[in-house]
Amino acid sequence: MFEMETRKNILDRLKQYYTEIAGDKVNIIEGGFVWDTLSANSKEFEKAYAEMALIIEASFPQTSWGDWLTKKAEEHGIIRQEATNSSVILTITGQAGVAVSEGALFSTNDGKNFITVETKKIESTGTVDIKAQSQDVGTSCNVDAETITKIPMSIYGVSAVTNKNSAYDGFDEETDEELLERLLFKVQKPATSGNPYHYVQWATEVTGVGGVKVIRLWNGPGNVKVIITDANNGIASEDLIEKVKNHIEEQRPIGATVTVVSLEPVKINIELKVTSGTASIEGIKNAVNDYFKKNIFNATYVSYAVIGGIILNNSATTGVLDYTDLKINNNTENVPLTDEQMPTVNEVKIIE
Repeated sequence: MFEMETRKNILDRLKQYYTEIAGDKVNIIEGGFVWDTLSANSKEFEKAYAEMALIIEASFPQTSWGDWLTKKAEEHGIIRQEATNSSVILTITGQAGVAVSEGALFSTNDGKNFITVETKKIESTGTVDIKAQSQDVGTSCNVDAETITKIPMSIYGVSAVTNKNSAYDGFDEETDEELLERLLFKVQKPATSGNPYHYVQWATEVTGVGGVKVIRLWNGPGNVKVIITDANNGIASEDLIEKVKNHIEEQRPIGATVTVVSLEPVKINIELKVTSGTASIEGIKNAVNDYFKKNIFNATYVSYAVIGGIILNNSATTGVLDYTDLKINNNTENVPLTDEQMPTVNEVKIIE
């Protein structure tokens, strides 16, 4: 078993070897010529041992990282998912009949640019909805509604722009942890002949897909339902669902009828009276929603007791040190869930 060596241990061995050869004819006391020479060598050898340790770590997926993990995954046909542009529908206002060309540029106040991906004419109403995508990539491009309001370069006949809904499907590059999970899934759970593992593998090959659940025979023989979340374990967009459906259609066995859907959101309203601490409504929302996202497909109900525990155990985020009168959806009972439902916090109310 390879073990890392320290400079001191290496130096001790070098002095021992030197003494075995030269005997007591040479002074190896610290500060002498021989000691200085061996000490310098031991420092370089220590670096070599460190490099060897890294080589061994890079050789195994569980301890590999970065480009090395990317290469290990590619050996098994698993390609790291790249960051993606976000998509958005822009509502453009202007002179009826004027064409807004593909490639037109619009932006937010903080300089995030969006480029149209189709050409459309402004309708008689004086507006037109056009699909655009972000110039940059990543989740930071999923801007909020009504934030794309700038026209950096004047466009004939166009007077205003906005986005009625948030941008979506901007995803960061797949992390090492996420890539390792997909790699180990393929190696440890072989996909063959259209078994459930095969559908999970096909679905996660599409950039932007997070969790996947497969239900066989959901509507009779030959019917397969694939339920997905996006890479942030949120509700998948219609665009992402369509991409997954098309990819599976290219791969699936002949005769299978495949339905691809996302989870159906279930609104969870939380109400409580804070007896100690200063409650943060956004903090409570974030803490509980993070828990929901980490437990996708693993829960058959929203636990009343667990929600209370999350609020208290994450006091640095929620600001709640103690509470009374907790209610979930105006009740003190668990909220049941089906296989196709995902809870999400809709409202947090603090009782005075």
